[in-house]
This record gives sequence, C-alpha cells and structure tokens, in this order.
Amino acid sequence: MQPGLILAHLLLASLLIIPPSSGIYIAAPDHASSIASADVKDVINGRYGDVIFATAEGLSIYTASGTWYSVNARNPRQTDYGFLEPLDNMVTALALDPDGHLWLGYSCGLQMGNGTGYRAIQDQDHLKNLNINCIRRWDDEVWVATGSAGLHHWHDGVWTWYKPGGPEGAGFYTVVSMVVDAGSDALVIDSENEGVWVLKDRKGNLRFEQVFFGDDPLLTISGVRVDPFGGVYLFNRTTVLHYSPDGGVTRVLNASDLNTFPVRINDVAATRDGTLLIASDNGIYGLNSSGVVLHLTSSDGIRKNFVKRLFVDAYGRCWFVVPGHVGYIPPLQRYPTIQVL
Repeated sequence: MQPGLILAHLLLASLLIIPPSSGIYIAAPDHASSIASADVKDVINGRYGDVIFATAEGLSIYTASGTWYSVNARNPRQTDYGFLEPLDNMVTALALDPDGHLWLGYSCGLQMGNGTGYRAIQDQDHLKNLNINCIRRWDDEVWVATGSAGLHHWHDGVWTWYKPGGPEGAGFYTVVSMVVDAGSDALVIDSENEGVWVLKDRKGNLRFEQVFFGDDPLLTISGVRVDPFGGVYLFNRTTVLHYSPDGGVTRVLNASDLNTFPVRINDVAATRDGTLLIASDNGIYGLNSSGVVLHLTSSDGIRKNFVKRLFVDAYGRCWFVVPGHVGYIPPLQRYPTIQVL
C-alpha cells in the first residue's frame, strides 16, 4: 500500500474512534465575557502567556488562565499593559515593542504603550497617513505601514519615513502584511498592488528589493506568514509559495491539491511540528511532507466551513476565525483526532 493511502486509513480510523471535536474551543462574541467581535483584524502573542486580538469592536485579551477581557473606546479600563482608552472602537493592528509595551493601530492613528498608559500619535509629523495597516517589531525597531504612504520606521524614539518611490527603492504604496524571517533576519513585505518586497539589511544605505518568481514579480499575493523553520509563506486564493532570500521562491501547493472540488485559500499558519495549516472556504486543511493529513469542517466542531484567519500561539494552539465565532484547535500532538500522522 502506498504511504499516502496508509496515512489516509490511519486518519480515518482515528476519526472513527474519537469525535474530532474533542478539545476544540469555540467562543461567541460577548464584550463582557468573551472576545468583543469575531471580526478579527490582527492577533499576536502577549508577554504574559496571553493572546491579544484586534477586533472591529475593540481589543480583546485571552489570558493565560483561560479568561477573556475586552476594552474599547466606549469602555476604557486597566489592562495588563497599562490603562487603555482606545482612540476608536476598531483596532486594526497590534505589536509589542522591544520593551514589551503594546502598540495599537487604528484608522485614525497609533497608540504606543509605556507600561502605565499610552501615547497617541495622530499627526503627520510622525505618520504621513493615520490609517494603520500593520505593525511589526524587528529586534529593537518597530515598522509601521500606513494607508498608501509606504513604511514608517521607529528606533529609540526616532521616526523615519520610507516613502513610495524614494531613494531606498520602496516601490510600493499600500502594505497589507509584513513579517520578519528569523532565518535570514530580513523583513518581507506584501503590498496591495506592487507585489512582494524584501529588506535584507537595515544598516548603512538600506535598500528594498522586489521578489521575483522566475522572471516575473509576485504581484497577486494576499499575505505573508512566518515559517518557524526559516523563510516565509506567501499565499493567494489559489496558491501557497515559500520564499527565503537565499533560496528564492518555490511552490508549496495549489488549491486543487487540497480537494477534488475547487476551494479558496484564505490564510495559512505554520506549526512548530512541521505542519502547514490552511484556512479555506471548505474548512481547515493540514499539510506536511507526507501530503494532506488533516481536514476539519463544521461537522468536526469549528462551526462554519468558511475559515477566514489562522494564528498559532505560543502554546501551539491554532486559533481560527469563522463567521460569528473564534476558536482554537489544541496542539496537534495532544489529540489523536487532529494529530498529523
């Protein structure tokens, strides 16, 4: 029997023994006792074993003890990151700075935590556009993408603007996602219309470079995500690619590899055990070197087949967002029903 068929039979056997929903956690929005909204804009690991969510109805924190609390412009409150009075109800982006202080992005500016409170930045002397798309810490620096104004860089209290078409070669306007590749210590940037770019060296005369796949620039990428083993994953609705500055771009899979019927890829997240999880409009798929080894749908406990977002937290739980709910799959190795075989 072929290895792929053996895997399929083993997975089927495990599904017949124990219900796949075992251990899957689901939360419905409730500002008082759960996540504020299932419209999740960003999510990061906190500094206290917590998971922090930016939502359309404020900031929500899932604590290390398994409880929730939320805060928005209507309900300011003390948090583990200082007293917060948000600039707006909708939070668009999150990051922890080099000192572990929380930064929050909005469509009207930025808040920078200092341990006790927050400093608001809502002027064009610091940010050329006040609509914060994403925020990313890179060692002792913070990079902020705003509107269609390219990138802003913060280091030790000093701001620098890298404008589109500037001398550093930033050939992009609207940055939609960016991550740091720990393997090469490079910042990989996905723009809305101008493709994928990389910044390999921050010292001296830094230079942004466009990423190519063969002879063509990557112009239709929806997002960039971290690979814990080095490099990054790039995806759009039909394809997942892998990129590293040294190895270039390689194809990982097409949507047709997941199912005989067409599916749409909405997000990806990589676990530390080597599994690539894929959010689709037909549930969550899991892929490793043996092929597709996991498929969870609404009948397995995730409530809806349309999965919008994934995030693997510091405990190895994979958080997922579906219409009307947020939840997580426990670490794969702990539950045979969702274990990669």
